[in-house]
Amino acid sequence: MPEYGDKTAKELDNYLKNYTLPKGKTTTGLMAPVKDLKRNHDLMKKMRLKESDPFFHCKANYEAAMRGRYGSFVADKLGIVKEMWDIGVNKFPVKDSIRDLRANRRGRKGAKAGKSLKETCPTHHTKYK
Repeated sequence: MPEYGDKTAKELDNYLKNYTLPKGKTTTGLMAPVKDLKRNHDLMKKMRLKESDPFFHCKANYEAAMRGRYGSFVADKLGIVKEMWDIGVNKFPVKDSIRDLRANRRGRKGAKAGKSLKETCPTHHTKYK
């Protein structure tokens, strides 16, 4: 019996077959990375795949970092604020926020290194520690 992580990874792998880096009307500046983060959050909610959260954190930060000089900075700062909110207000476990922050950093580093999204952000949740 395949684990839910395998099912999620298969669905995300299928999604990535047609993936292209989003362009949008806003391609640089401060709002472009904000839109990347929001779009990925909305897509994660729409797809409703169990344990896809670290992949979408990585993907959102990857896309934001590809936007130019402000993208990585904005994604990093918003990610920290979001995780502080999750711990303090939503009472989410600290270990979940640490995993999310690591996934965020992984996405930004992969973009900076010139790697592809598929190289940077694994689709199986067990690849995020």
